[in-house]
Amino acid sequence: MKRIAIFASGAGSNALNLIENSLHYSNITISCLIVDTLTSPLPKICQERYPELPVYRILPDKQLPLPERKIQLENEILKILKEYKVEWILLAGYMRLVGSVLLDEYSNRIINIHPSLLPMYPGLNAFERAFADKNHSGITLHLVDHGLDTGPILKQKSFPILEGDTLSDFVQRGKEVEWELYPEILKLLNESADLLRGE
Repeated sequence: MKRIAIFASGAGSNALNLIENSLHYSNITISCLIVDTLTSPLPKICQERYPELPVYRILPDKQLPLPERKIQLENEILKILKEYKVEWILLAGYMRLVGSVLLDEYSNRIINIHPSLLPMYPGLNAFERAFADKNHSGITLHLVDHGLDTGPILKQKSFPILEGDTLSDFVQRGKEVEWELYPEILKLLNESADLLRGE
C-alpha cells in the first residue's frame, strides 16, 4: 500500500478530485490532507464527505523571520507525514514553494500540477498570461525540485483558446483538463512507483 499526502491551500477542487479517485485503487491510500491557510474550506468539506480522512490545518508562525518560518512550518508538516508513514506528496493547489526540509526527505516523491505547458509560464497567473498572449495552454504534472516549476515533467496535456473565449471560459477549460489529468498519477502509483522516480 502506497501512502499519499495531499497538500492544498485554496478551494481544493483538485484535492477533492484526487481523494474521490483514490477510492478506485486498491494499492494506494490518501493518508492525510495538509492545508496551510485559514481560508480554505477543505477541512470542513472533508469532515462532511470523508470523515475518516485525517485533515491538518498547519499555519506558519508569522512571528518568525521568513527563512525560519518555512523551516518551522515544514518541520511541523514532516512530523505528521512521518506519523502516517507517507511515501508520496501530491500538491493540489498548494501555493507555497516547497523548501529543503521536505525536499530532502521526499526527493523525487513530490508531484505538482501546474496550469501551463512548462517550461512556458512558470510561477503565478499562468492561465492569465497565456490568455493575454492569445496562446494555447495546457496542464503539466511534474516532480518538484529546488527551482520554480523546473522539476522533471511527468505528463502534459494541451488545450486551445477558442474563438469568443473569455478568460473565465479559458480557465474553466483548463480546470477540466486538470481534473482529468491529475488522477492518472494515482493510476501510475497504484501500478508502480518506479514510473515516477525521475532518476
